[in-house]
Amino acid sequence: MIDELYKDYYKYSDFYDIFNKYRNYNREIRFILNMAKNKKWLLDIGCGTGTHLNALENLGYIVNGIDKSENMVALASQKVKRQIYNMDILDYKLDEKYDAIIAMHSVFNHLKSYEEFEKALSNSLDHLNKNGIMIIDLDNRRSNDDVFDIVDGNKRYLECFYSNKYNIQIRTTTFTIGLKDFIFEHEYFIYDIKKLEEIFSKYDITYTYLTNFSYQKAKRNSNRIHIVIKKV
Repeated sequence: MIDELYKDYYKYSDFYDIFNKYRNYNREIRFILNMAKNKKWLLDIGCGTGTHLNALENLGYIVNGIDKSENMVALASQKVKRQIYNMDILDYKLDEKYDAIIAMHSVFNHLKSYEEFEKALSNSLDHLNKNGIMIIDLDNRRSNDDVFDIVDGNKRYLECFYSNKYNIQIRTTTFTIGLKDFIFEHEYFIYDIKKLEEIFSKYDITYTYLTNFSYQKAKRNSNRIHIVIKKV
C-alpha cells in the first residue's frame, strides 16, 4: 500500500543511508582529497546525513555542514563532532571562511533556476578563502530511463521523465520497506554548461569539468559533471 506521498526531502532522510549503504564513498572521498589537497578547513553544503563529513573528519579535516532538512541535520550531527547547521544554501550566513566547500550528490540540481544557481554560488564564494576550492557535483542525465534496485531486501524504484523544453527531470521514487511503500516526487534541474559559463565569467574564479570522481574530463553528455572551482 502507499503510505505517504512526499514532495520534498524532509522525510527522505529516513531512507537515505539505507539505499546508499553500498555506495562507493571511498572513491568520492579520494576525489575530494585530490582536489582539496592540503586544505583542511571544509564546509559541506547540502551535507545530507553527514557521511562525507564523517570520513573527512576522521582524516583530520576541520569540518562543518549545512542542510535544509532538519532530519538530515539531526542524523549528520550524530556522525560529526563539529557543528551542523539547519540552513539553506541560497542564503546561509556563517562567521567562518573555508579552504574548501563541497556540494555532493546533486545538491545544486535541487535548485529551480540559473538565478538560484548563481545565488548559491555567490553566497558560497563569500564563504571561501582566496585560493579555496569548491566542488559542485551535478547530475547531468537527460533520460527517461527508470532504475530499480534492492538493498538488503529493501526495494527502490525510480521513474524518470525528462523535459527538454524546461531542462527538468521529474523523478518519482518508490521505496518499499517491509510491506509499506513510501513515494517521493521531486524535480532535478539539468544545467546547460554554456549558461553556467556565463555565470562563472562574472567571478574571479577558474574552473574545470571532471567526471567519474576522477581526473577524467567531462563531456557535455557525461552522466555526472563535477565542477571544480578555484577562487583567485
